[in-house]
Amino acid sequence: ISCSGFSLFILNNIGRNDHGKNLEVNFMSNFRTVHVRWMGQYRTDINIRGVHHLEGDETPEYGGNDSGPMPTEFFLASVASCLCLAVSHIGQKKKIDLNNIEVSASAEKDTEIFQFKEIHLQVKADLPAEKLQLLVMQAKKYCFVSNTIIKGCPINITTESTFQSK
Repeated sequence: ISCSGFSLFILNNIGRNDHGKNLEVNFMSNFRTVHVRWMGQYRTDINIRGVHHLEGDETPEYGGNDSGPMPTEFFLASVASCLCLAVSHIGQKKKIDLNNIEVSASAEKDTEIFQFKEIHLQVKADLPAEKLQLLVMQAKKYCFVSNTIIKGCPINITTESTFQSK
């Protein structure tokens, strides 16, 4: 699983520096932004729409204090959460009575190339096996996160110096 098309831009391509403050999101918009600020050591403060604040960290094994999930755990959570909601969405559209859906995501790191070897998702729900398999196959189409991983997407990085000489 890889995301191709990695590139670096020197200038901010949207021409503004909002640092996650006062982010106005039109909820019908297709554009999403999160803002992450380094808090020292391996801790980060994650601001989503100015509404949700999460803390990221690494485990002591990797030099952190384990005060929040690791980025790789957030990544797996986003895949599992997205598929879970897609299954729920299709179930509702098809008027399938679902009382319980659980999705577990697991992956093995390849530490030589700094990516997961593969991601395994396990979906559990209170449906007969054949009906659940059909529902999941239909829901996969609506999972933005797994579709982005599978199909790949460009990652464009811009830089902006905040350095002020004295």
